[in-house]
Amino acid sequence: MGLRGRLIISFILIIVICLGIIAASLSFLVGEALDRLATARLADMALPVFIQTRALLRSQANLDQVWSNLDEQAEAAGICIFLVDSDGTVIRQTSNGENGCALPQSIFPRKTAAGVRTFRGTFIRQDGKSYIYIAFPMAGILKIRDPGGIDWLVLSASRAGAVSILSEMIRPFLLAGLVALVLSIVIAIILARSVYKPIGRVKQAAVQMAQGKYDQEVPVEGPGEVKELASSFNDMARQVKGTQQTLRDFVADVSHELRTPLTSIKGFAQAIQDGTAQTKEAQVRAAGIIEEEAKRMIRLVNNLLELSRLESGQVEVKKEQLDIGEVVQQCQEIFALRAEEKKLFLVTEMDALPSVPGDIDRLEQVFNNLLDNAIKHTPQGGSITIRGCQVSKELIEISVIDTGPGISREQMSHLFERFYRAEGAAERTGTGLGLTIARQIILAHGGDIRVSSQTGKGAEFTVKLPVMKAQKEDGNLHAGKGKS
Repeated sequence: MGLRGRLIISFILIIVICLGIIAASLSFLVGEALDRLATARLADMALPVFIQTRALLRSQANLDQVWSNLDEQAEAAGICIFLVDSDGTVIRQTSNGENGCALPQSIFPRKTAAGVRTFRGTFIRQDGKSYIYIAFPMAGILKIRDPGGIDWLVLSASRAGAVSILSEMIRPFLLAGLVALVLSIVIAIILARSVYKPIGRVKQAAVQMAQGKYDQEVPVEGPGEVKELASSFNDMARQVKGTQQTLRDFVADVSHELRTPLTSIKGFAQAIQDGTAQTKEAQVRAAGIIEEEAKRMIRLVNNLLELSRLESGQVEVKKEQLDIGEVVQQCQEIFALRAEEKKLFLVTEMDALPSVPGDIDRLEQVFNNLLDNAIKHTPQGGSITIRGCQVSKELIEISVIDTGPGISREQMSHLFERFYRAEGAAERTGTGLGLTIARQIILAHGGDIRVSSQTGKGAEFTVKLPVMKAQKEDGNLHAGKGKS
């Protein structure tokens, strides 16, 4: 059974159970109320009869005269009247009680206790019929009373009247219940539809995605939780679509990047094989190009593997306490000779910085990449500045600033993408993965890397890193500034 059927059946069961409980409760409460009403009605009729009978007996009327009067009143009121002795034995009963009431002796006490007053209740005959009764004490009233005389005057009426009233009341209740049930079922179907219909759309869209159709989006409608489900599904669908597009682009980019070195390797290998490179020098040159292209392919594959491990979280980034100033200084010393050969000014402006949690090898890789790019893109006579400062209790910034040709706004949005190389670059020997890997390393450290630039005014790459937790709690900002 589908979700739709289960929801509808669940709603119907809940409605039927609730209506059943309400009907049972109403029947019980109404039945009790009708019993009290019938008992009160009988008491209203019994009290005048008791008073009149007591007055007649006290006025020296004989029992036959009293009984004749009682018989007429019982006939007129449709009730049964009994005279009962102290043992609960019925001495006399009205004529309509012969086939009707049959008062049981068990409802009376065996002996009439002093001070016993009127009592009332119900009893059930052997044939299952139910009656209500009210009894008045008569002991000591009759002047003609002997040791086996009359102790109780009992009036009884059938509960059939109350039951018939209840049955008449049940009919409209039953009709109203059926109408409520039908309306509730209709509402339940509408509510179930508001749940299963959007869920059904999500299910269908998921089936389409499983078949490779990733361009899926479902309307965000229905109850709150269903809306959240639809919204989450749409987000997931967009991410899956983006991932698939990224994967296709990645495969295309890798194919493109590998095509050039493979073509060179194939061409020069063919030249050696078919004798086109006849001289020793030509053969050495061809072999050298094959070697360089092979190295380029190895670098590309290694970078791709490293990037893949970084993005999937397979690379464990150590979080050791590092003096980031020393890390930057070491990188600066590595590139000082290259900068000098290109007649560039390499300047370091570092405040005294707090320690950061990080992997020294990975962070050196990031700053080496930034310095390498800066030297490549800065013309002779330009300058490269490494600047570091603490911007808050929780964060430090280290920037690499060059005076190169700058980067256009359009190019900046693609700088951290795989295989992207800025147009007009002086050297295009890299794999186009350096900045992508650098960004992944910084993200793994809980930081971020940004670029700002204007065409013709150089570029500034800024690395943001969190400081050690213990130092965050201390909140000490280190002062002092030096240049080298």
